[in-house]
Amino acid sequence: MIKDIIIIGGGPAGYEAALYGARYGGNITLIEDHKIGGTCLNYGCIPTKTLIERGALYNKMMHASEMGIHNDHVELDYESMQDQKAKIINDLAKGIMGQLKKEKVNYIEGYAKIVNSNTVSVTLSDGSISRFVGDAIVLATGSKSVTPKINGIENERILTSKDILEMKRLPISITIVGGGVIGMEFASMLSHMGVNVSVVEYEKNILPTIDSSISKRLKSLCQQAGIDIHTGSKVIGFESLSSDMEEMKNKDGSKVNNGIRTVFIEKEKEVHINSEYVLLSVGRMGVWDQETIEELGITHNNRFIQVDANYKTSVEGIYAIGDVNGLSLLAHAAYNQGRQLMGYLLKDQNIHSPYIPSCIFTDPEIGSVGLSEEEAKEKDIKFKTQKTLYGASGKAMAMNATTGFIKSLISEDGKLIGLHILGAHSTDLIHYGIIAMEGGLTIHQLQDMVFAHPTLGELFSDHVHSYYTF
Repeated sequence: MIKDIIIIGGGPAGYEAALYGARYGGNITLIEDHKIGGTCLNYGCIPTKTLIERGALYNKMMHASEMGIHNDHVELDYESMQDQKAKIINDLAKGIMGQLKKEKVNYIEGYAKIVNSNTVSVTLSDGSISRFVGDAIVLATGSKSVTPKINGIENERILTSKDILEMKRLPISITIVGGGVIGMEFASMLSHMGVNVSVVEYEKNILPTIDSSISKRLKSLCQQAGIDIHTGSKVIGFESLSSDMEEMKNKDGSKVNNGIRTVFIEKEKEVHINSEYVLLSVGRMGVWDQETIEELGITHNNRFIQVDANYKTSVEGIYAIGDVNGLSLLAHAAYNQGRQLMGYLLKDQNIHSPYIPSCIFTDPEIGSVGLSEEEAKEKDIKFKTQKTLYGASGKAMAMNATTGFIKSLISEDGKLIGLHILGAHSTDLIHYGIIAMEGGLTIHQLQDMVFAHPTLGELFSDHVHSYYTF
């Protein structure tokens, strides 16, 4: 019988597992060597969305004349935004610590090292070492940015997303290497704030894992907004930019002589972009102590720890949840894994694999769940598909937010198997699709539901009614 559980890592997977483990009657020890909340709270989800929201508001105010509002003086105070971001992070961290205390979780600050399948050694801040013994050990150590082997990669002007979030001022210009979720969110945010942004992506399109109709449309919209995008391009090196090299021009035509040059191959030709900084966003990998993992014999694929359907590693008694197992690098997936693992260990519950939505906070937003059209075709699944434009919505027109569309895939038996939304508040609207898919609702059942008018939610209702031939 499992009762005592040691969890290493206080990010979304770790602290959620700790809370639910305690609620399910377990004796839980949670060990964190940095900050509670992990990357999500401190350097990811929360700080980026805080700045994205403020950047979007600034951009909207700059275009307020389109809605009959004239303001000749709109000023962006980035230092104040950073202060607000810090306060939000601090308040949420206090909230998490309060919950852990309420549930009587034994929270330890220190560096954890697994000794064997039931023992963990922790080096505390004063240098002393404590040992903890449990019936199960859970690795929830998160992920970190991948650093590829490229000439000049050690250049001090190459930053990670964490570095960008801690900058005291906005860069004048930036080249983002990697057009995935993190790269494109930063591209939208920084562009909104007036930064000259270029994106270099290796794949043939940005956001290569989502439905291509969405990613292609977003690419076009980003280019219209002034973001320079290069796809199908391989970065081969970085060079320091100094006064004796070609000068770098900003949007206003001014020149800057200190920066970095990104060199890449595009359509078999060598191309370069000069910018003040480079944001490296080419993927993530799990965080773990390599020596310990090898000593214990825990199987991994060099990027992530491998687990079975119950999140168990190759070593009996040791489990891995959240980013470190690579199943889904999303905080809400990590929360779910933490809850489900505790239910499995302490209440003998079966682990269920739910639909996991993807929400991308670009401009416009993207919400996606289920199969893309490409995935359905690859799996040889027969389906029908429809699109409904945001421009058909009275609420969207009133909001001056008519850019975007809803796209769905319906199986032969009339059930939703994929929903993809590009447009305002799509990261909220996508949850209609999750409820429909988890509930196994048919298109006819969805058509029988009444949505309020005028709302963006009504757009989903209009969309399902477009399947009138089913």
